[in-house]
Amino acid sequence: MPLASAANAADKDDTDTQTRADAPAAARYPLQVTDLAGRAVTLDHAPQRIFLDDPRHLLALAALLPNPVARLSGWHGSLADFDPEAQKRFTRAFPALARLPVLEGGDPLPSAEALLTLEPDLILVNRARYGAIRGTRLLAQLDALGIPVLFIDFQQHPLADTHPSLTLLGRALDVDPRATALNRRLAELEAAVADCVDAAARDTTRDQAPSVLIDIAPGLKVGCCRSNFDSGLADLVARAGGNNIAAGMTPGSENVLNPEAILARDPAVIIATAAQWPAGGSVRAGFGVTPAQTQRDLADVVSRRPGWTTLSAANQGGLHALWHGYHQSPFSALALTAIARWLHPQACAALDPEGAQQALFRDFLPIAADGTFRATYGEAPPER
Repeated sequence: MPLASAANAADKDDTDTQTRADAPAAARYPLQVTDLAGRAVTLDHAPQRIFLDDPRHLLALAALLPNPVARLSGWHGSLADFDPEAQKRFTRAFPALARLPVLEGGDPLPSAEALLTLEPDLILVNRARYGAIRGTRLLAQLDALGIPVLFIDFQQHPLADTHPSLTLLGRALDVDPRATALNRRLAELEAAVADCVDAAARDTTRDQAPSVLIDIAPGLKVGCCRSNFDSGLADLVARAGGNNIAAGMTPGSENVLNPEAILARDPAVIIATAAQWPAGGSVRAGFGVTPAQTQRDLADVVSRRPGWTTLSAANQGGLHALWHGYHQSPFSALALTAIARWLHPQACAALDPEGAQQALFRDFLPIAADGTFRATYGEAPPER
């Protein structure tokens, strides 16, 4: 069992609890749960053939189940569409993942007929898709076929919705103890951030909250600069006590900021999301990425964008790269920890995002957290 072997002796009790909890308890079913879209959904039995509309939800299932692939019927695309290295690592942990059926196309979901070929007994969908699905016949068709659909969210409002999403999965999959243990660990990280952010706010020598530009996937779709206005990383920046310069500029969760407006605001902190996207010109980070690669990409962003060499953040240690996958998995608390330390280097100096990540991955995931998940432009790479 990969997850059990990954946990250290201190967390053996949690792992044993997971193993016991993963055995379906038929007496608990039928079970009614309420998903993140507010829908009451009835499960007739413990799901054994789950379809993932968002392949990134594999990280959540892998944190809760000792062998998540054994309980999957297929997925919409694959994790390789977002993070090829993560898929390689999960495939090494669970070789059956290489044979998992893939449904391509469909917006936002494949058709009911295509889904039916995989005989799923549960479909997990990102809540961000709910608006597009609820006005179609799809949910009614799936209900008529007896296929329950649960909407979960780690992306739109990660701090508000991660805990209830994990609780929902814990109930639906009959792994309540494991979900509770993970929620407890995440809550401890969030509480530590709240303590130091409160201390920073009480500091009378500080003039105001640090100004922050959230720079979503620089170079991937536009030259400059996609940003979060009222969701995603915007939630994390607000909780960390930052002043998001995009807040209130434009309605909606994401839009493109005017490059001249960024130069005029001269944010103290810039957080660029980074991953292993297939397109060139973006900032690389994540599993297997070296610190040197991330530094080169950040330098390229600064040199390529007009005026960025004069920005305070680029010259005073305020430009950072952050793994994009944090707020699309249950681990946004790790991103929050990093952001708080960047925004309040004195008050939050005791926060240890790297140590917290290593511990969470060791105790809850079957893959190692080696790679580069956060970086500061111009900072010497950490010793390995």
